[in-house]
Amino acid sequence: MRLFTKLSILIPLLSCGTQVLAEDDFSFVIMPVVYSQQSIYDEGKDKNGFFPVPELRWKNMFIADGKIGATVLKYKDLSLDVSVGGDYMGDTDRGDSKKLKDMRDLDTVFTANIDLNYESDFGNASLGYAHDISNKHKGYSLTAGYSYNIEFGRFFVEPSVSVTYASDDVADYYYGVSKQDVTADRALYKIDSTVNYEASLTAGYVINENSIIIGFASITKYDKDIKNSPIVSDDTAMTYGLGYRYQF
Repeated sequence: MRLFTKLSILIPLLSCGTQVLAEDDFSFVIMPVVYSQQSIYDEGKDKNGFFPVPELRWKNMFIADGKIGATVLKYKDLSLDVSVGGDYMGDTDRGDSKKLKDMRDLDTVFTANIDLNYESDFGNASLGYAHDISNKHKGYSLTAGYSYNIEFGRFFVEPSVSVTYASDDVADYYYGVSKQDVTADRALYKIDSTVNYEASLTAGYVINENSIIIGFASITKYDKDIKNSPIVSDDTAMTYGLGYRYQF
């Protein structure tokens, strides 16, 4: 699994326990993570690994969540970010499945992103739009999410839910079967737009103002049209792991 796909499982973690920075503040975060992620591809392998996740912020600019961008609008509890980053809609290695190794290679996709975030005492709501700018699948996706942080002294728990709409170009790129990939055991399969659902739980302990230990688990429910693909064997996938977040 390539780096951009790996980062997708960790996006919610980078915001956990963060402090609100002043406009002229500089922040650098590194978070080593061990994780396990299930594959929905036919005979796909679960991904188990370790890698450090970085985050850099200066004034309104950031390198975070696998994106490079800036906050272009900040009004009270509402913010608007624009960025460029990697596409997280599918696994470019198809779960390293030996059964699917003969299929055409999938390239890493880069997207232009617009993200609207609203923070309140009742939780955090977000709406994101991503569009391919690397001329790979030429599609787009929309994601709406909600999370709520609960603190108990130094401990915190943050449940979250999200729903993602992917255009037919996106879904077909990762889960379809093109004419060149058809075999006697693999039929042609075109996918229309899809809707996936995700629920996750992040919990952690704040050691001090710089250090946090974080555990996380999530489950993704994939659209039935993805499940019905000849190269997919399941419609749900679990991800879980443990991280140590340090802010310099």
